[in-house]
Amino acid sequence: MKRMARGSYGYGHTYGYGGEQQPEDRLTSLSDDLLISILSHIDTKQAVQSSILSKRWVNLWTLLPVLNFTCDQDQNPPNPPDNDGYHFIHNVLARRNASIMIEKLSANVSDHYTMFRVFNDALSLRVSDLRIDCSENIVKHYPISCVDTSDLLMSLSLKGMVEFGYFPRFDGLVKLRLERVKIVENEAFSSFVNLEELFLVNCKMEVDSSGLEVVADKLWRLTISSCFHTPVAYPGLVLSTPNLVVFELEGLIPMVFEAVEELPALHTVHIDALFSHGAPELPFEQQKINLIKIIGSFKYAECVHLTPSTVELLSLSASLIVQEHCPFEDLKFLNLIPPPNKPVTRLDSCVTAYLLKDYPKSVVKALPRSVGMPMRRLT
Repeated sequence: MKRMARGSYGYGHTYGYGGEQQPEDRLTSLSDDLLISILSHIDTKQAVQSSILSKRWVNLWTLLPVLNFTCDQDQNPPNPPDNDGYHFIHNVLARRNASIMIEKLSANVSDHYTMFRVFNDALSLRVSDLRIDCSENIVKHYPISCVDTSDLLMSLSLKGMVEFGYFPRFDGLVKLRLERVKIVENEAFSSFVNLEELFLVNCKMEVDSSGLEVVADKLWRLTISSCFHTPVAYPGLVLSTPNLVVFELEGLIPMVFEAVEELPALHTVHIDALFSHGAPELPFEQQKINLIKIIGSFKYAECVHLTPSTVELLSLSASLIVQEHCPFEDLKFLNLIPPPNKPVTRLDSCVTAYLLKDYPKSVVKALPRSVGMPMRRLT
């Protein structure tokens, strides 16, 4: 018969002095690698506090490859010299094991001083995935700049009151997400020569009359959602993206759209066009023309997803599209995204003729947006 450990009765419990039942310490049996993985998924402040548990835990937090900082958003941000939020972040970065590369660093900050310091600390530490959220408490856009560059930074996400302008060259950056950021340079992304994915969400476009220019030879996915230039749509969008595969456009249609290389690799297009009848700065007739022009630029698209508002604006443009040729050359799949809890949008005859005239055998579906959207580059 197998011998049992002293103090154990073989039922998942241990008994201490006096015969009192104690819960089994299952964490003790886990390997350091597994504990480090667990600590990497919680807030770094809690991970540091775990060092009081026992001698084994004292240095575990210094080995974390993923750091998650969440500053207190409930209080007004302190003055820079007394910035407790950055003081903690700085101490963690200074005392951790420098031989362990930081794979991902996420930080929610409540003042521009911390934002600037965390950004530059991450570059100097050669972080590969950096995410900074400064959407709370800060009420004014502050420019973000870097003291140095980094070839190891592969993914960058900035959210909140950040002014995004000229950057030095970042050869390693392949993914960039900007949310609620103010973009102040026409060619704000030209320094990212290897950029593959770009997401612009609710960004304010403070660029000049020539509009935003996206020049990126390796870019395969571009999402522009709810971006604006007060009080109208941004003046223009110029794409020099010969390898673009997926293009998503949501919100107001730009006044001018130009695709320099005709987007020969384009596979999937998603358009969610918002329009307004009463904006004097943006005549309704001009909004119709803008939508028709931008759809006409996607002739190589095989899969097209249109929202109810986009179909409605096309229907209201019947007198214009009747004069237009079918915009597509190889359409295989047309998805009319259904509105929530409502019947599927039906195409007017003029819209059907415009979209499907040369491709009557194209598959027409009513599916949720995510269906048919490539999540990675097509090969």
